[in-house]
Amino acid sequence: MTALYQGLLNIAVDTLHRKLRQLIGDRFDYLGEVWILIEVLADSDSIVLRRCEHCKASSVQRNAYGVPNRRVEDTLTLRISDNSGAAYAADLLVLLEGRQTTSSGG
Repeated sequence: MTALYQGLLNIAVDTLHRKLRQLIGDRFDYLGEVWILIEVLADSDSIVLRRCEHCKASSVQRNAYGVPNRRVEDTLTLRISDNSGAAYAADLLVLLEGRQTTSSGG
């Protein structure tokens, strides 16, 4: 990969990260459940989703002694780029297809 190509690729990835940050807080139908985009991790080229808390009960977290003591939210991390770094990850494309839009009642 040439330095010029790598530089252009880095610019494209940075632009995508900025665009994805604008979607933080949006809901997505992904694999039959509703998820909320909560973070874009540029350093690891991934996004973090949280399962919609109103859609499903949270799982119980156990403390160091194995005793359940509080509920935690389910999160999921997805890669933004595929393994080659030259294209978007298939999971990200599936997620974006399921973006829920809010309609203005009018």
